[in-house]
Amino acid sequence: MRSFYKHLLWAVMALVMVSCGESREEAARRDFEEIISRNKAVGLAVVAVKDGQVVYDQTFGYRDLESQEPWEGNDVLRIASISKSFTATGILQLVEQGKLSLDADVSDIMGFTIRNPHFPDKPITVQMLLSHTSSMSDANGYFSFDYLHREKSPTWEKAWNKYEPGTGYQYCNLGFNTLGAIIEKVSGVRFDK
Repeated sequence: MRSFYKHLLWAVMALVMVSCGESREEAARRDFEEIISRNKAVGLAVVAVKDGQVVYDQTFGYRDLESQEPWEGNDVLRIASISKSFTATGILQLVEQGKLSLDADVSDIMGFTIRNPHFPDKPITVQMLLSHTSSMSDANGYFSFDYLHREKSPTWEKAWNKYEPGTGYQYCNLGFNTLGAIIEKVSGVRFDK
């Protein structure tokens, strides 16, 4: 009989521990839903990893606000500017490995001249691209390097601001696309791999 009570006690303790875990998970769910509501966000994905193991993995909100389809963990979404963090990390890893210098002229790496036409003697460096100070502009677009080519784009000068590279700041997607191409050229590995 004593053994029965001992096992019952262990079962109750296990149940209490499980229910506490559920309470913590419910509290986390409420907190994340409040974050979504407060920030008028469409959705949120949260993953917690401890000792190399996923200990929490939840999605909240919608994958499509109009249709109110809930966001599920296996939905594929564009990460947009989040890729800039990965790009900067990849560039700095190449610098740490001695394969790239922050002061390198991007023209030498890319294999064609990348120069602001207003300052043709001033090289554009990797560091300038990282810090959005290259004087490049997204005014022409940013999905093709043709925007930087005098021969390939009749409006190529629009891809440049009128300040000297390294002296001004303008957020520039084209600069980070160029950094992604630099990672591929220097590492020999596709950026999306």
